[in-house]
Amino acid sequence: MTLLPESQQPDLSFHDLRLESNFETFFKVLYPQLCVYCKFKYNFDIHQAEDIVNTSFSRLWEARHTLTPHLSPKAYLFKIVNNQCLNILKHQKVQHQYTQSQLNTPTLLSPTDTTDPLDLKQLRDAIDTAIAELPEQMRKIFELNRHDGLKYTEIATRLNISIKTVETQMSRALLKLRQKLAGFIR
Repeated sequence: MTLLPESQQPDLSFHDLRLESNFETFFKVLYPQLCVYCKFKYNFDIHQAEDIVNTSFSRLWEARHTLTPHLSPKAYLFKIVNNQCLNILKHQKVQHQYTQSQLNTPTLLSPTDTTDPLDLKQLRDAIDTAIAELPEQMRKIFELNRHDGLKYTEIATRLNISIKTVETQMSRALLKLRQKLAGFIR
């Protein structure tokens, strides 16, 4: 990919882009710049950057007849690319949050299952044992949050520790409990 200096880039209007040959020139000049832009500004790999740029050019091509002539096609194209990148990042964030929520909320046997009451007692006993086996401070933090319903800031204040310590201890407690209760988790 070779980047042309700003002075060698065509200064076209949307009216000019209606011709396929002008659009092709516009594409060849801006494609490498936009790929580099996506890669370095948004930290996408080169393949994802190329996909974004290709999609953006397609959208510009489809809309070229309906856009007002006084707009800059280059600025408009950069806006399309920016929006595409932001939408992808937003989607990735939602996926990450969903994954984290799934990891933090194990699916236990539901009460609507036709499980034996003995199994539920075993589960309760296993939970109580797993909580009791947590290190003392971790157990206190866990119980204050899950049993007493205190928020992390309230726990930090009550135990005279930082909120970060509360967060870390809760995260570790949940991990240990998941490991110890793995047999009950689907």
